Amino acid sequence: MASEGQDSRNKTSWGLLFLRIFSVKVIIIIFIVFILISLIGLLLAGRSAQQETSNIGNGCSITGKLDENFFNATLENAGVFKGKGDKFISIAKKQNIDPVLFAAIAMSETGWGKSDAVVHKNNPGGLMDASTGMSTVKQFATLDEGLEAMGVTLHNRIINDGLNTIEKLGAIYAPIGASNDPTGLNQNWVPTVTSISQKFGGLTMNCSNTASSGGTGKYIIPVKNPVVSSGFSNRINPVTGVQERHKGLDFAQPAGTEILAADDGVVVFSGLGVSGSGYGGYGNVVHLEHNKNKEWTLYGHMLRTNVKVGQHVKQGDVIGYVGSTGQSTGNHLHFEIRKEKMGSQVDPAPILGVISTN
Repeated sequence: MASEGQDSRNKTSWGLLFLRIFSVKVIIIIFIVFILISLIGLLLAGRSAQQETSNIGNGCSITGKLDENFFNATLENAGVFKGKGDKFISIAKKQNIDPVLFAAIAMSETGWGKSDAVVHKNNPGGLMDASTGMSTVKQFATLDEGLEAMGVTLHNRIINDGLNTIEKLGAIYAPIGASNDPTGLNQNWVPTVTSISQKFGGLTMNCSNTASSGGTGKYIIPVKNPVVSSGFSNRINPVTGVQERHKGLDFAQPAGTEILAADDGVVVFSGLGVSGSGYGGYGNVVHLEHNKNKEWTLYGHMLRTNVKVGQHVKQGDVIGYVGSTGQSTGNHLHFEIRKEKMGSQVDPAPILGVISTN
């Protein structure tokens, strides 16, 4: 009986010892796992911070998209602009401009919504009154009216004139060395607007040398794997040698590459553009009318077209193939977006979400 009792006590001791050893091992494992998780978290946070710093450094939004909540929160301390985030965004969308750039310029021009011009004259962009010979700041009935007018002005500069970067706009808004800037304050305009745009989360358009994410979403890029070979700008025509306004984007592509309809539309012209037709020099060309946007897109220099006049096409349909017909020196697609059927071209780059540097 004594032997059995001793065995029982020994078994109990061994059991307790096992439990203690097991508990220590579990604690050690938990501690190691905790350390590993912490290290991984620090590593990811470091990479995220590094990426954020890198993206902020070049003025771009980290995601390439507008963070509306952050955008609105940034306006909370912007004087008369508090609560106007949705207005900035809606006007920017209508005018095909970056809401961050729109807001940044307004903040720069008004001292974050506190200048006399914006408080007493509802003028957010330093717009001058043409009726007085541009000698006085224009007055608007409401701030919304002033923002609408500023949006139109920025559209004209960014889309129509191709001044699609802060640096290009600075040369117009605040030219360095101007006679009306004797103290040299204009040199601060570009860095100030750049800094403010970063406070709003970074630019969402025209902020890198590669395709940006999104554009306006109005149209798709009409070729796959796009390479912009000539932008919407003044240039020497490579065929005639004459200075001209290049009214579209050229996408360099191999002959026979499929050309896609940028949006749903109706074919208003398809064939060879001859002199006097309104399509002279475009070679084989397709012209689409987009009732939804009340705009037109044109696709020139095709090897051949793939649609007929009056045909309804869907976004992404193959409407032709890349070639070098008409006034062309190599295989490419010439693409235009028009506000009128036979004119009023606008820069497709910010609308498509691609970057054009030439």
